Amino acid sequence: MSEQIQLFTPMVYCDGALEAIAFYEDVFGAKEITDRRMLASHVVPGAENDLELNRTVVYAKLQFADGSALNVADHWGDPTARTGSVTGNNIHIGTQHTSPATQRAAFEKLAAEGTVHEALEAKPWGAVYGIVQDKYGVIWEMNCYAG
Repeated sequence: MSEQIQLFTPMVYCDGALEAIAFYEDVFGAKEITDRRMLASHVVPGAENDLELNRTVVYAKLQFADGSALNVADHWGDPTARTGSVTGNNIHIGTQHTSPATQRAAFEKLAAEGTVHEALEAKPWGAVYGIVQDKYGVIWEMNCYAG
């Protein structure tokens, strides 16, 4: 199954994301886009041999046959956890943009009366990414691979 890009992709934060990925694959017949998987050991300098960080998912993408997707990560990677992300209110809405200008315009509108948790900036996975919580409390994770 090849990856399809969606504008909206929910992000589920949980404990035991590797197990959750296998569970959702079994329950829904989804397939993980394995080259998108990012572990904590990939983003923490010098942590390549850390057994715990090699099992801590910062980002994973499950693709469904109908083209929809679900992103999954451990709570460890949730930069909004300090403001109350817990199991039960742990879904973020992810957006995948193909235009940096469109991404930035949307991010700025959401941030106008909201809270920026992570500013838009280039990330190691080759995208511009940021997190903003809008004035209604919805958390948006915005990603753009376009250069």
